[in-house]
Amino acid sequence: MIVIAPRKVPAALFALAAVLLAAAAALFGAAPSAHAGTDDSAGTFAPTPAAGDLTADPFLTSLRTSAGCPAGFGASAALQFVMPDGSAVTIPGARESGGFDTGPFTLTYDAIGGTLADVIGAPVADGDHELRVTCWNGTGDAAPAAFSTTITSTGDTWTVKSQAVPTATSLTASPAGTAAAGAEVTLTGAVAPAAAVGKLAFFDGATALGEADVVSGQATVKTSVLVAGAHDLTARFTPADPAAFVASTSAVVTYTITAGTQSPSPTDTDTGSPTPTDTGVPSPTDTGSPTATDTGSPSASATTGDTTSGGGTSGDGGTGGSSGGGTAGGNGSLAHTGAGAALPLGVAAAVLAVAGVVFVRHARRSGLLTFGAPRHR
Repeated sequence: MIVIAPRKVPAALFALAAVLLAAAAALFGAAPSAHAGTDDSAGTFAPTPAAGDLTADPFLTSLRTSAGCPAGFGASAALQFVMPDGSAVTIPGARESGGFDTGPFTLTYDAIGGTLADVIGAPVADGDHELRVTCWNGTGDAAPAAFSTTITSTGDTWTVKSQAVPTATSLTASPAGTAAAGAEVTLTGAVAPAAAVGKLAFFDGATALGEADVVSGQATVKTSVLVAGAHDLTARFTPADPAAFVASTSAVVTYTITAGTQSPSPTDTDTGSPTPTDTGVPSPTDTGSPTATDTGSPSASATTGDTTSGGGTSGDGGTGGSSGGGTAGGNGSLAHTGAGAALPLGVAAAVLAVAGVVFVRHARRSGLLTFGAPRHR
């Protein structure tokens, strides 16, 4: 009979399996319990007072949470100081009553057994520190979320660090960049986030120009008091609730006001026309002589005035008589001058008429001109 010996499993395989099991155990053992507490936030809480003395016992007298503990974890609650390494030290002395998961609650402290440094077993360094309110269920498991707030310590004093939402303010001016003195300038401030509630005040350097309520993130003021020159304009946001929003100031907007322009006053100017002066020569007057009339005949009949009297010929002492736009010089009128000229013209017309008759007769005799049938002698 042949006996088959069992196969031997190498010892190395057992060693490898043992290492894997140990690693798995370590991995699962390091996983946190579902009720061991986390860094998730259940809300915030407000200490009373909001600032105090770190050497006082207690350093705060009460606190109020923003909500109730997570459901199922309302058996107890306590204030804790979070150490720099992340561990939390419970502050004793709170009067507890249970039911902390039904809504916001208050913890009251009469004493904590010494200063804060005594309780945590270490000096409280200058800087920011987290205070935490942790909730537990009936079996001692901590809630997965806690309430938190931050205090800032300086020496022996502490104060609650603002949890307000930061804001940013910007400013624009219209018309942009520049305007004339006395013109209306519109200043518009914008605050982000738009949910911020409060007022915007507008300044020219340190001089207030006005303020307005912030509505939907904006506020506007109009002004016409800016004088000529350069101006540094800013807008400052003041929140209605400093615990909800942080105040902010815009960047400086440089604005220029120019001097207003004025229309020049009308002044007398030299038109080039001579100023009338008294020459001492009497102005021409009508002597009553009749004016020349055209009779249709070559001769003219008129009574002429004295054209030489008055110290000059026609046109002296006035504008040209021939233009009809001025007065004749001397004592004669324009009609008198025309009458004086009519006589030579009449004589010339008579001479031309006689010459014409002589020419016609000579032309007929010479045969240059014929009128009708020729006559026979």
